[in-house]
Amino acid sequence: MAINDFITSTLNLEPNQILTFDSSVKDNKLYLFVTLKDSHPNCPFCGCKTKSKGYTKRSYNHLTMGGMPSIIVWKRRRYSCKFCDKSFVEDNPFGPEAFHQTYALLRNVAIELSNVHYSFKDIALRNNISSTLVELYCDSFIQVPRLQLPENLGIDEIHSSMAKYGGSYLCAFVDNNKRCLNELLPDRSKRTLSRHLETIPLSERKRVKYVTIDMWEPYKDVALKYFPNCEVAVDPFHVVKNLTDGFARIRIDIMNHSVKGSPTYYLLKTWNKLLLSDYELDNEPKYNSFFKQKMNYRQLYDALLGINPNLTLAYQLKEMYRKFNKEATEYNCEEWLNQIIQAFKIAHLYCYENFITLLENWKSEILNSFKRPYENRKQSNALAENINQKLNTLITVSNGLSNFDRFRCRSIYCLNSNILYSLTSNIQTYNKRKGKPRGKYKKTDGFMDE
Repeated sequence: MAINDFITSTLNLEPNQILTFDSSVKDNKLYLFVTLKDSHPNCPFCGCKTKSKGYTKRSYNHLTMGGMPSIIVWKRRRYSCKFCDKSFVEDNPFGPEAFHQTYALLRNVAIELSNVHYSFKDIALRNNISSTLVELYCDSFIQVPRLQLPENLGIDEIHSSMAKYGGSYLCAFVDNNKRCLNELLPDRSKRTLSRHLETIPLSERKRVKYVTIDMWEPYKDVALKYFPNCEVAVDPFHVVKNLTDGFARIRIDIMNHSVKGSPTYYLLKTWNKLLLSDYELDNEPKYNSFFKQKMNYRQLYDALLGINPNLTLAYQLKEMYRKFNKEATEYNCEEWLNQIIQAFKIAHLYCYENFITLLENWKSEILNSFKRPYENRKQSNALAENINQKLNTLITVSNGLSNFDRFRCRSIYCLNSNILYSLTSNIQTYNKRKGKPRGKYKKTDGFMDE
């Protein structure tokens, strides 16, 4: 029957355990009144027979039902031993002894903690408990030890006010093969990274074969020092971003030196996207109100490249590197990159001076990014960037967080399927940030004079 299924699925009971069951609605809350059958237990102290000694009432917050919070009101039977005269109560099937929430509600809280789109307050409102209680259960049910380092490690950072030791960024370790978060550190400095990696056995660090990073120098130094068997690869996205920043510099300079409202200014201001991304240029012509004629992307593109020869040269060099980034392989990338570096040097464009230095300083790491050791994928930090977005989502929906230890545990729990929750009655919490101690004061009798 439906009522039997309901009892079994939500109350953690079999139908034959129920003696009486009733329900009522009061103050927009559903109350479930339950009494269990007498199981005639033996005394847990001496093993002798017992007798009933009346009832005591116990209430538990339960799951939301029909849009209303539900509360289980249990008439709990008390027993007295006929031999030793000691008292005890019947076994509890609803929830842990020290809790006022059922197993079903605690399980629901633990599951919702794995959703980065829910803040502690959201989870509290959905389960009709306090935010403080959700934080307490998060600290107690989710325990995240240090995980083993992966073979293919990605390192990236995320901006946060939780960063320690005077920094502004947290450091994230990502398993590029299993595609999950591996570790979260309170700072991205070389000191913090070194201190963490020094606690890891050398045999485990030797397992790391590939490390992908952005162009933060301490990541490279630490990787080469603590991972003796690794190859460091720089994320291609950050290289291309530095390139496009250089091209934007010359485009903006030419635009700012032109007359505002002129065709040059209009083209560089409005249609610069044609020089930054790949468009189908031979589209259907549309009326352009500035030039007062129909034009397609091809005509606008040609007009842009006709503005200044240095802009055209800068664009050609940019497209040369983009083609290299898309089409080069592990076997031809070195010779191809040498030709590109030479072409950039011959051009003598001021906007690419920093980019040329970047190519020379990070040459081996750029070449390593073209290797495809796993699933035919180039080495990149794309997964780390994706995980950073999810971490930012968790920070955003929470309107800021201050407890790093709690954030670390919940983040890894959300973004690593190997971390599971464990319902336990051993309650603990991470210490809050210590404030300044209160100074000495003198007690006074009565009210102060106005």
